[in-house]
Amino acid sequence: MTNNQIIRNEAARLDPATLHAIATAHHTPDEIAAIAAACKTTDENGNEQPATVADVEIMLAADELHTFDYWKQHGKTVKKGEKHLVCCYLWKYTTKPSKAQREAAEAEGKEAAPDPHYYPTKSHLFSCLQVESSKPAPAGRFGSTAAIIEYNKKLAAERKAAKAAKEAAEKAKAEAPAPVIIEEHHELPELVHVDPLPTKKAAAKKKPAGPNMKELKNAFVKNYSRLYQTDDDHESGEFCDAVDKFDELSANDPQFAATVQKFNKYMGDLISSDREAAAFVMALDDLEKAKIPEMVPSVQQLCFA
Repeated sequence: MTNNQIIRNEAARLDPATLHAIATAHHTPDEIAAIAAACKTTDENGNEQPATVADVEIMLAADELHTFDYWKQHGKTVKKGEKHLVCCYLWKYTTKPSKAQREAAEAEGKEAAPDPHYYPTKSHLFSCLQVESSKPAPAGRFGSTAAIIEYNKKLAAERKAAKAAKEAAEKAKAEAPAPVIIEEHHELPELVHVDPLPTKKAAAKKKPAGPNMKELKNAFVKNYSRLYQTDDDHESGEFCDAVDKFDELSANDPQFAATVQKFNKYMGDLISSDREAAAFVMALDDLEKAKIPEMVPSVQQLCFA
């Protein structure tokens, strides 16, 4: 027999009142009657016959009988003071080897292999009416009826006070004098258009004009002839200074370099020798000196013999 069959046979031994109480814990009498009308039972000889309400109550009650461990796994615990309704042997599954198997394996110096099997164990069954939720019920908000009455009185007083305050505020608002509104008008002065002041354009910087090529040529020929006649006059140092100045200004002064190029173009020839370079620098110096006005001696500077 299976465990369900064993429990159903044990449930049939309970008194009808207990069976009815357990069966109707989750089913109404009408539901039980409907189940009975749709079911059939089989007697010991295998003959089918219509099920009765008592048969259905036994079946439903058997489904509500379980062990302590079963109820615990489903979040229930047996109520304090309750005793089991049914005590019977049920099949329990295990993989542990039997005592004889363990002793035999130990004699051979081996470990006993697992032995899956069912064995009968004594079980105590409790109905759904004997258990309760294992979670404690939440504490009540009020300890007594008197506490509830006092709380309701408090709420009524608070509502009454709030209503009175609202009415007082509305009355004060209605009796308050109307605010005086003063309007001020300001006229803006007429705007007069003023032309912006004329701005002077910054005078463009004039690039310094280069020397007159004709004058430069005359001064160049004059200095070149003098250097040629004196064989460059190396001892005076004037020649060497002029050559060094030509090299330095040609490399570092763009305006000087432009003047040299302009002079070369004017002459149709290039400045290629040190004498020509010195004569060119001396010619520029002569033209610059010519621009400086000659000082006229004052009366005090004149010496009368």
